[in-house]
Amino acid sequence: MSEAEARRSLWHDARFRRFWLGETLSQFGDRISELALPLIAVLLLDASAGEVGLLTAAVWGPNVVSLFVGSWVDQRRRKRLLLIAADLARAAVLLTVPLAYLFDALTLEQLYAVALLSGFGQVLFSTAYPPFFVALVRRDQFLEASSKLSVSRSASFVAGPAVGGGLVELVTAPGAILVDAATFIVSAVQIGRVRIDERPVENADGLSLVRRAREGLTLVLRHPILGPCLGGSTTLNFFALMANALLVL
Repeated sequence: MSEAEARRSLWHDARFRRFWLGETLSQFGDRISELALPLIAVLLLDASAGEVGLLTAAVWGPNVVSLFVGSWVDQRRRKRLLLIAADLARAAVLLTVPLAYLFDALTLEQLYAVALLSGFGQVLFSTAYPPFFVALVRRDQFLEASSKLSVSRSASFVAGPAVGGGLVELVTAPGAILVDAATFIVSAVQIGRVRIDERPVENADGLSLVRRAREGLTLVLRHPILGPCLGGSTTLNFFALMANALLVL
């Protein structure tokens, strides 16, 4: 590889651009869901504070089992297919909301199921993302690639609620969910166009998912950097989600 090629921005890499676009759309889709679902619960189904709290818990609850999902994903070779499956599954689940609304059959129980299943899709996408990223980007490009993707993620948290609110005002909350589902479909198409050589899976230990998850958690908790990061993010997320559950109300 020439020095000029090594210095070229990742924007010149078609594979990275497709992945960046797919991941960015997926992030914005998550932000729209997080706003539109409680809005539907409050505006259309007269949900109480407790019910909105349960809905928020259903969205984020699957993260509790992310250790086990990650252990399972780690043993799958084709991470790209898992990313695509996560996007398409979330799109399919979300499409049931405007469909039920169209036939006047929307219920709070359905919203709970949609929130829970889309939450599992988000966990699957998040756990398959790191190994796919490592296979896509050279080690000397990690900083640049992470910076570009982090900017997109941050932008989704800043602009996502505004976009979601605008969509709700423009096309109603079920319509916003329809647009949300479309973002996941486009994301799946973009990631599906990314071709990489995924590394063979090393599974010489033959450990169970529970054992692998326990060892992974032990490693993180004992790590001098990862342990405090986990503690800080857990504390922040706990109180932030308490606020988010009441924000719409």
